[in-house]
Amino acid sequence: MEKKKIKNKKKLVITLIIILILVLVSTVIIRNIIANNELGKREYLATGNENSSLIANNIKKGITIGGITGTLESLDTSDATATPEDILEGKTAYVNGEKIIGTMRPKIDGVTIPKGFYYVGGTKATGIVISDAKADENVYSKEKHADQANIPGDGLTGNQFVWVPVDEPTEFTRYKSYYNNGSTQNISNYHEPSQENYRYPDEVKEYNAMMQSVEENHGFYVARYEAGREGNVVVSKKNATVWNNIPWGTSMTEIGSTGAVAKAQGMYTNKETYNVTSTLIYGTQWDAIMLWIDPAYETSTCADDSFVKNSTGKGNYDEAENTNEWRGKVASCGASDSYRVNNIYDLAGNVLEWTMEAYSTGHRVGRGGNYSFSGSYSPASYRFVNYPDGSNPIYGFRVALYL
Repeated sequence: MEKKKIKNKKKLVITLIIILILVLVSTVIIRNIIANNELGKREYLATGNENSSLIANNIKKGITIGGITGTLESLDTSDATATPEDILEGKTAYVNGEKIIGTMRPKIDGVTIPKGFYYVGGTKATGIVISDAKADENVYSKEKHADQANIPGDGLTGNQFVWVPVDEPTEFTRYKSYYNNGSTQNISNYHEPSQENYRYPDEVKEYNAMMQSVEENHGFYVARYEAGREGNVVVSKKNATVWNNIPWGTSMTEIGSTGAVAKAQGMYTNKETYNVTSTLIYGTQWDAIMLWIDPAYETSTCADDSFVKNSTGKGNYDEAENTNEWRGKVASCGASDSYRVNNIYDLAGNVLEWTMEAYSTGHRVGRGGNYSFSGSYSPASYRFVNYPDGSNPIYGFRVALYL
């Protein structure tokens, strides 16, 4: 009897072991079935669902995922040579496996729009207008304004400048003639900063940097308006109050802090925002503007009705017969659109504009005539000299920029 009980227990143990094995095997089989079903479902979703991004072209070549073998080939960028300066500002690219962000400024007709400024309208031939206000961008572009030779100043909020092309930089160093009372005047005593005894310390350095920029970029920017003022801030905006009654500086060798030179230089000093240098306009720059407006200016053969020889009707003048008395009065910047030539305002009349040019050993030079005379007597190319510390209601200035 005892032997029979032991035998039955052995059978029970064996049976339990067999059942346990069957349960384990069944579990494995069931899990594999479930896994295979899920895999099949994922493969179906990956290849059959239009919202799936798991396609062969999204998987690296030679790699299989969910039954899908990749076909995507990696792009080799190791031989790329582009730099941020070669790529348009704000755009991105990969060079030698690294992502780079472009810093190159956009161009219009091959003219660089400097950092911190925006294209308003105009062409290289008619005068490209830029502004330091984003709101002015493309306001008068070709698509919005058909007459690119006459870009209005209305509706613009920023300081505006116009590109002056200098196609032959080697000619830029030569002084041109000028007109006074309709006749050509001698310029032998006029010069830029060459005489060491009457120039301020950084004048030559600034002049050389400006000249180099013009040679490299084939041009420069000039303020669209005579210098205006908003409080103690220099502006170049339509209808601004003209900044007049201002001296050039304190002497031939000292500019001080309140004269035209210092005011012009201080207009743009934040190089992080604006990659330009602002200066009082140079005599060579003024002559370049005259030559751009009338190519005959170079050979002193301007027609009698040329703007640079007779600016009647193109500036704020008292057109009465010339006398020794002060007449007329200063107008606001860009007071009339008839004073606009090549998209620049007030090159003639209104106030004489101090320049960096010097006369002989003790005088600085103003250009452009003034409101107290006539357009035939003191046209856009007119030169006037005075001591650098002299001030008068007819004396103002204009800012120029170089890249």
